[in-house]
Amino acid sequence: MSEEQKKSSWFGKIDGRDGAIELAKGCGTAFLVVAALQAALSFIIGYSVLIDAALYAFCGYFIRNKHSRVAAVVALLLALIALVVTFINKAGQNLGGGNNVFIALIVAWAGVRAVEATFKLHGKLSAQASVAERA
Repeated sequence: MSEEQKKSSWFGKIDGRDGAIELAKGCGTAFLVVAALQAALSFIIGYSVLIDAALYAFCGYFIRNKHSRVAAVVALLLALIALVVTFINKAGQNLGGGNNVFIALIVAWAGVRAVEATFKLHGKLSAQASVAERA
């Protein structure tokens, strides 16, 4: 896969069922990586981060392997809450949680794209699969 194709899958239009499946797998992997990072950091920061890590891992698995719309929405909500908490922490409050705005933005964008990919897979792109299966 060329760099152009990778870039278009994260920022561009979803072209067909295969593109949506690849995007869902990429977003699921992103959530699994974030979960692994949070689990590793929980030994330094505190064990309360393990709850977030478990939720991200759960959602990442179901987005990647099952293309679950519910998991994608839950992951997006978790990412948006983390983004808001990060911005509040940067504004001077100490709510606990992250201080890295860049990572929070990436995770939130992965959530948005996961929701888009999974809903398209179960929506208009599911018709493509049924037509291809009949042929």
